[in-house]
Amino acid sequence: MQSDEKVPGTSLPQLDYYELVGPMLRREWDDNFHFAYWLGPDDRATVEEATDRFTDLLIPKLGVGAGDRVLDVGCGLGKPAVRLAGATGATVLGITISSYQIGIATERAAAEGLADRVRFQQADGTDMPFEDASFDAALAFESIVHMDRRRALAEMGRVVAPGGRVVLTDLFDREDITAQEAAARAGAPGALPRLADYPALLEAAGLVADEISDISENVSPSFTMMNDITVANKDELAELFNFTPAQSEEAESMVGQMTGELGCVLIVAHRKP
Repeated sequence: MQSDEKVPGTSLPQLDYYELVGPMLRREWDDNFHFAYWLGPDDRATVEEATDRFTDLLIPKLGVGAGDRVLDVGCGLGKPAVRLAGATGATVLGITISSYQIGIATERAAAEGLADRVRFQQADGTDMPFEDASFDAALAFESIVHMDRRRALAEMGRVVAPGGRVVLTDLFDREDITAQEAAARAGAPGALPRLADYPALLEAAGLVADEISDISENVSPSFTMMNDITVANKDELAELFNFTPAQSEEAESMVGQMTGELGCVLIVAHRKP
């Protein structure tokens, strides 16, 4: 699936990214389409172990159990949703705009014997087809980086019940710049928030922050690994995306620049009663 739209701030085409690169990500990374959580420089965990560890870190923060309803916003291939349901007994609905992801996620839930409690649906995280207070909690695992954050947070704040938790991870800009530079950058297409921006973002969505943790040091090895994967597979990616040579250089440069400036935040919030 292709369109004439561009990635904000670049000449790169906006495509169904995961449908195109999903097979490569599964081969080079894992079926968890999120970063890994490392315990320190001596951590020798595999990517599968470290990505599952990240999921396990978030699950108890949702505060759900048997019979509770959880929405997984931007569910990827369904691995976190299935793990969440198995660990808590909750019912999970995962949403994604990618039909490719829904097919694989649905097969995964069936293979794990959880098709009765884990389902997947094609839906937009910034315009959800659900009634207010339809869920007891919501999870957004690195997914709002691909969305309009304000709209995605507002929708999660709407569809969880009063007091229900929203647990998410996101990328933020941690480059050491002045307040004036940060303010100017905030208006640029595709700009990442600063860590200090999240309380106001949550408040605007009707959410109360319970935890805002900078976990960049635990996640940052993933940035370097993803950059290495991009460079090692740049010819395959250029063919998949039908890049010109100039666009290939632009994409590689963009990923390389991000690895030194990205931070990762873990957020736990709840809907105002």
